[in-house]
Amino acid sequence: MNDDAPEKPAADSAPVETKSLRPRQPFTFYGVATFALGSVRRVLLLQMIMALLAAIIVVWFFNAAYVPSIVEAMTKLPDDSALQNRKLTNVVSGVLAEGRFLSFVVDLEESGATGQTADLQVELRHAYFQVCSIFGCGMFVYPQENIQIGRSTAEPWWGARQPVILALCGVVTFLGVWFSWIFLALIYAPIAKAFAYFADRELTWRASWRLVSTAQIPAALLMNLAIVFYGLQAFDLIRFLFFFGAHFVVAWLYVCVAPFFLPRVSVAIPIAKNPFE
Repeated sequence: MNDDAPEKPAADSAPVETKSLRPRQPFTFYGVATFALGSVRRVLLLQMIMALLAAIIVVWFFNAAYVPSIVEAMTKLPDDSALQNRKLTNVVSGVLAEGRFLSFVVDLEESGATGQTADLQVELRHAYFQVCSIFGCGMFVYPQENIQIGRSTAEPWWGARQPVILALCGVVTFLGVWFSWIFLALIYAPIAKAFAYFADRELTWRASWRLVSTAQIPAALLMNLAIVFYGLQAFDLIRFLFFFGAHFVVAWLYVCVAPFFLPRVSVAIPIAKNPFE
């Protein structure tokens, strides 16, 4: 060994975990940890992109799964059917539209003879209507105003407003998803801070908010994929609900594990002076 070889500088031999972490991708534990040390602007931009993707997917699903049944139900309504004095008139019992995701039936006798074949079923009764799913049925009364709901009235009304309704679905999804992430981040931030504390990792409160905000991105991607596969009928409603619950677990997993990939706490403990010297 050559004793005259120059020694390496101390900075070059520093552990990797103490080097600067640059945010790259939010799909690994290390990647989520890097966003904690980045800027808030980068995290908000990432959330905006994922929320926009969620809005597009929800609009696509609504248009592909629900709109065909709505249009079919309108075409089968008699022209003189109406809502008068909170009563459904000039309509006979029967199936208006039957789809995999949404169906419409008229059951004036409340016999339940049509059963339920769709994941979501709207049942029109004489004095009220109800929306049924695997969770049960919700009952709603008709509006007090007299409204013509026949084919000649309903089809032009829907045709003029369908783009607006789809756009509103996208806007509501975008804002709802984004604000839910902000709200959940306030709840998850103390959890990530606690894990970082017990693991001796550096994590301020602001960095903790950035970490848990980024930790929800992989979970959101899983949820978006679940909606796509459900809309393509790759799996049924039960499996979709399973993935809905699983996407929360994925977020919790990233919140708890990502702090371990942060730099260690490096605090120099001062040595007290000997008062007798």
